[in-house]
Amino acid sequence: MKKKNRTSLAKRLLLALLLVCLVIPVTYADIGPKEALYIRAVNVPEGETLYLDLLVQGTPVDADRPQNMEDEGYDGAVLARLRSLEGDGWVLALTTGVDEITVPIFGDVAPREDGTYYFSYFGLPQTFRLAAATATEAKAMEAPFTRTRYYTNMVYDWAANTLTYATPTPLYWAAQIAATLIPTLLVEGLILFLFGFRERRTWIVFFLVNVATQIGLHLACWFWLNTLVTQAGWFVLAYVVLLIPEAVIWCAEAAVYAFAANEGSRGRRIGYAFAANIASYALTFIPLHLLYEPFTRL
Repeated sequence: MKKKNRTSLAKRLLLALLLVCLVIPVTYADIGPKEALYIRAVNVPEGETLYLDLLVQGTPVDADRPQNMEDEGYDGAVLARLRSLEGDGWVLALTTGVDEITVPIFGDVAPREDGTYYFSYFGLPQTFRLAAATATEAKAMEAPFTRTRYYTNMVYDWAANTLTYATPTPLYWAAQIAATLIPTLLVEGLILFLFGFRERRTWIVFFLVNVATQIGLHLACWFWLNTLVTQAGWFVLAYVVLLIPEAVIWCAEAAVYAFAANEGSRGRRIGYAFAANIASYALTFIPLHLLYEPFTRL
């Protein structure tokens, strides 16, 4: 009987691993999401060309270093107004380039076809003052702004010279958590069923555990963005970095299932936690890829 149970458990583990292999993405050195800042400008004078850039404390790059952008193709008068905002240790991150930022920043001081201004890549500063200019006027925000979101969608009011989030923080985080919680419940719920768990208590524990761990995972991602990446400069693939909180989550879930659920043997419950977390580790990234564009608008 024990041999039969071990065989059954092995089959369930194998099935879970096969599900992962079917969907896990292939990752290379520079493939994957990068931090991005999207800005939509409002109350801009009609007929005026508006350029936006990010003022960062530092020193301008020297002449031997490649620039983030070339002046060719831009309105020289507007660029001159924009550069007039530099001084007192504040440098335009894209237009001029900051010596302390050793990796590039991509984007454009001019709006894209959809009307938004876009800045991205590893050189995107965490803290900055928004600089804005037309051919007749230039203004910069007095107080620095610090990003706390991986994809930051902002609204800049030219008349008021203010920068605000496009989506309120509570709604933003609710959408972020739901995007990973829902597929996690579906995937891990399927595996829970395949492992033969049927009791109501087990499913209640399953639901509560996943809500708690998904909130914890998003907090870990927020901590990673604001400390490891921005302060230490660790530009590591998200899949590798998230192995740390995922390992903590697996240990926590295994402990909860082992002692809070009564159905099946303790080894079977721990085995489920292991199989379910391997699957969700891969599968919960799928909605983030599918919902990439909607997320950039939050």
